[in-house]
Amino acid sequence: MIKKVFIDTDIILDVALERKIFWEESRLVFLMIENGVFQGVTSSIVISNIYYVLMKAGGDRNARLFISRLIKIISICSVDHSDVVNALESKFNDFEDALQHFASLKNQCDYIVTRNVKDFKHSNIETLLPMEIISMFKERLL
Repeated sequence: MIKKVFIDTDIILDVALERKIFWEESRLVFLMIENGVFQGVTSSIVISNIYYVLMKAGGDRNARLFISRLIKIISICSVDHSDVVNALESKFNDFEDALQHFASLKNQCDYIVTRNVKDFKHSNIETLLPMEIISMFKERLL
């Protein structure tokens, strides 16, 4: 069965902005999604956040172009009223991470991939660094 993996903002921006230190591992995560190793999922909030950052970095057209390509390989889940309520009542220090957690939980994601694992210490979903998910599924990539 193909696993659902929630992709956090930082991983997507690593690829979009070609952040030298993180680009290769984050790109491998996307390569695994593209090759059907697992299903990539992110939230509508992540899309909004990456649009804002990419628009500031390279303009509206480039931001929209990247997002247009992104949504061809990754599913977008919504953040709804119950996610906001749960996030407000949670032990998460970062409200946005709490929203991502509850959206990914509701959408039955098996893992969350982020570079900020410590921010998800209260998660009910296993949270992994890019290299950890790559190692977990590397035999399926070959």
